[in-house]
Amino acid sequence: MALEFLPVPLSWVLLALLAVLFYLYAVRPLWVFKKMGVPGPTPLPLLGNMLTIMNDGIWNPEASRQRVQLYGKVYGIFFGRSAILTISDPEMLRDIFVKKFHALSNTQTDAVTLDTKPSGRMLINLRGEDWKDVRSTLSPAFSGGKLKMMGPAINTCADQLVQNIAKFAETGESFDTKEVLGEFSTRLNAFEARGATGQLVVLESHCYTTPSFPFFRFILESPSLISLFMFPSIMKPILEWLNIDLFPRDATSFFYGIFDQLIGLRQKSDEKGRVDFLQLMMDAHKDADEEEEDALTRDDIVANGFLFFVAGYETTATSMAFALYNFALNQEEQDKAREEVNKIMENRDLIDYEAVHEMSYLEMCCMETLRLYPPIPNTGRVASEEVKVQWLTIPKDMMVIVPVIAIHYDPERWPEPKKFIPERFTKEAREKRDPYNWLPFGAGPRNCIGMRLAMMELKVGLAKILMKYRFMTAPDTDVRAEL
Repeated sequence: MALEFLPVPLSWVLLALLAVLFYLYAVRPLWVFKKMGVPGPTPLPLLGNMLTIMNDGIWNPEASRQRVQLYGKVYGIFFGRSAILTISDPEMLRDIFVKKFHALSNTQTDAVTLDTKPSGRMLINLRGEDWKDVRSTLSPAFSGGKLKMMGPAINTCADQLVQNIAKFAETGESFDTKEVLGEFSTRLNAFEARGATGQLVVLESHCYTTPSFPFFRFILESPSLISLFMFPSIMKPILEWLNIDLFPRDATSFFYGIFDQLIGLRQKSDEKGRVDFLQLMMDAHKDADEEEEDALTRDDIVANGFLFFVAGYETTATSMAFALYNFALNQEEQDKAREEVNKIMENRDLIDYEAVHEMSYLEMCCMETLRLYPPIPNTGRVASEEVKVQWLTIPKDMMVIVPVIAIHYDPERWPEPKKFIPERFTKEAREKRDPYNWLPFGAGPRNCIGMRLAMMELKVGLAKILMKYRFMTAPDTDVRAEL
């Protein structure tokens, strides 16, 4: 007897095909952590865990810490279809940052690295040999010798900051520290870009020099970045074709104009022997017709100049504002820091490199501030090959996130984590503690290149202020500042 097959409507076939395609695209990728034996919140097709994370807040230490409590020091989340492995285990961090650096040296996958200007050529986004070449070119700009040379410039900018604060001290008027300190930071970054004794670059009438403009928060919460992480295979070619960068177009144009002027001034100058980041990049810069693959281009110079302005602003101005906030809430600690500064500066006019290193208690206050309010909430690495980290095998191209803010508020690492306790950073306490418990500047070969300069700027600025003024809370001061 012959079998007869009933005709299947074409619409049913198309629906079945769409269902299969939807499963392959939107559902199957969400099984990766179950296969790895890694726990985590249940993701939604297409969206992953994005709604929960955005609702909780990327910068929310409590939400980040609660996820660690709920799922452990190793768990997985999804931004759209993109799997993100979150690790805060100390031994695994040692592997990620140092021991297995050869396989975890990049900070982004190729799928979410835009070939657009300027972010595509920034040091933090460069991969492999590109990163190594630019990092080695710029490293001398942040040496101990360079920091000593920067001392007078930092003092000059700090003196101007003190004069600006005087206007409020005379009237007894309260003020937003971020605005006043933002001007100090912008002025300082401009001085460093221009050179040791030259005129300051005037960065006027532009929103990206406004002290309250949150650069890192803007980037992390930008629709372009979120859509890129959710749907990289779709969004990357679209964003590149439209030439949409993570930074607003007018900010990019502004900084291209500024650095074109700076490069022109440098080329006309007869000064020799400069060792600042702009000069080092210019020395390594080759014209496009010179066929050297590792030569720095004009775009490299502008991109990294832009980066240092942004990173310098966030680290110095925001961290200094939080330090003064902590001092206002903790008068005893403020008095101890002031007493130390005054004692060290008794026979000095300039807060030089050596004086900065003697201010150990002030440094403890700065480090505790950076623990409570790190410049960035997370730092990331990408597996360039399959790599085993302790018990876990991480597949190639998987994103690994280290939740800095959760680590900084972990009560197992930091008893009473919400309290401002500078004594956590005495020499003895630091020697006993795992170094991967404090990560405001990252760790390993790919840590923040400007870390030492940022700490020096922070300490000089605070020391100058403490020598002249006492900070107290105002009636409208929030007793728990938002990150």
